[in-house]
Amino acid sequence: MIVRLTQWQPRDAIGRADALAAWERHAGVVERVPGLRRYVQHHVTAGPDGTEPPYAGLGEVWFDDETSARAALASGEWSAVVDDANRFMDGGSIVVAWSDRGLVREPS
Repeated sequence: MIVRLTQWQPRDAIGRADALAAWERHAGVVERVPGLRRYVQHHVTAGPDGTEPPYAGLGEVWFDDETSARAALASGEWSAVVDDANRFMDGGSIVVAWSDRGLVREPS
């Protein structure tokens, strides 16, 4: 699996709550991307210690492999994702990283 991680802030003209609501609707656009295996939205909140979140959301878009990811990013459906995201995300705040593996452990 390969995962695209995207962290973002709302556009200046849009409040955090409205941007997160738009992002929830955005899921319907993302789900049309060819080769998509999983889509996760993390709505970032203040920590239990009171720290303010560094961004509003962290998204995960999962693909089988790099070939699938490249094809998806070259698709018209991905262009629609970007166009829709530009309505509520501040393009200058977006940070993207790719992950090709991870570790999940659950305490026994």
